Amino acid sequence: MPKTGSYYGYIEGYYGRLLSFADRRRILKQLNHLGMTSYFYAPKDDPYHRFHWRQPYPEAWWLEWHDFIAAAHDLGITVIAGLAPGLDLNLDGDNPANADVALLAEKLALLAADDHVKPCLLLDDIPPTQADQQGQHHHEGRNHARLARLLSEQLRRPVMVTPRVYADELEALTPGYLAGFAEAWDHQAELFYCGHHIVAHDTNLAETAMLKAGLPASKMIIWDNLYANDYCPRRLFLGQWGGEGRQRQHLLHDTSGIMLNPTGMIETDLLLLAIMAAGEDEAGHKAAFESHGVPDAFDLIKHSFSHPPFPSGQTLPLSLDHSAPMLDALEEMLWRWKSPMAQEWYPFLMGLRGDLLMLRGEADDLRQAKILPPYLRQYMKGPPHHDNGV
Repeated sequence: MPKTGSYYGYIEGYYGRLLSFADRRRILKQLNHLGMTSYFYAPKDDPYHRFHWRQPYPEAWWLEWHDFIAAAHDLGITVIAGLAPGLDLNLDGDNPANADVALLAEKLALLAADDHVKPCLLLDDIPPTQADQQGQHHHEGRNHARLARLLSEQLRRPVMVTPRVYADELEALTPGYLAGFAEAWDHQAELFYCGHHIVAHDTNLAETAMLKAGLPASKMIIWDNLYANDYCPRRLFLGQWGGEGRQRQHLLHDTSGIMLNPTGMIETDLLLLAIMAAGEDEAGHKAAFESHGVPDAFDLIKHSFSHPPFPSGQTLPLSLDHSAPMLDALEEMLWRWKSPMAQEWYPFLMGLRGDLLMLRGEADDLRQAKILPPYLRQYMKGPPHHDNGV
């Protein structure tokens, strides 16, 4: 169980999908059931959150939002409400006190009007500003920290931040950002950070660029993209949470918490939260699948849906001897397993079936053309033909 005051739960922060409020309330119930504490509202595909952040939410949305906040309060779940204005926010040079910032503060204050809602500024996934003559980004980091500090002053409460550099690999591309951010950071504000990589396989916090810049682990909330698939929507990850340097108790002791940013498929995400709660307990991992109605046949194909690529690599049983029982398992899961989760998993299961048929040499030319994406199919048939002027 997490320590008192830590954040442990769900991030609605992915691309490509947007939950309904009914689905969000289902997640609240799952968080409560699992002893989790937090829901972070930051969906990239909510236009009023990111692309059209200056526009007010419709009245009907506000009614559902307030109902959602009340439901979270009843279940003991803390809601974090985010806005992501960074794509076109006018910071007016070194002085962010302008109309844009006033509008941002007003909208954040409305989202977090309830004392149980925490405001958060997201500056992730935006282009960096121009580096200085030494190729450093100190100036940008300081400006972002100053903006967050100004918002905290206007809201009279700490504003959480997802900085533009939210993983070490981004700091390597724009060095100096985190050091600049640390110079002006409000020490009361928690910061979301992924770790060494955006999809982190290792959570050795002592070696992260954030800590090296002087930002303490005690104010870090791990943004965990282990199961996210918005960057690879043809894949689905369902492996055990933990391993590869992932130790939940260690993280919850040393940081402000860890939160999962999964897929946006409601049935799958309810399962993924249960998998996260089970951690490195293999029996708990298996029980999570059983409690969500996944057939035992999944055991024969689960290695195909394990984890994103880690540096240690992953060896799959690709021999023909293994492919036959996998196809039998897929027959059950595709044609006899009927549930809302089965509908979510159908394209991934069917994709695996196509891969196995090709591996076995059982996909003729027409079937291969149906299975493969068109450009990959064209590439596999031979070098591309170049017409003049094309």
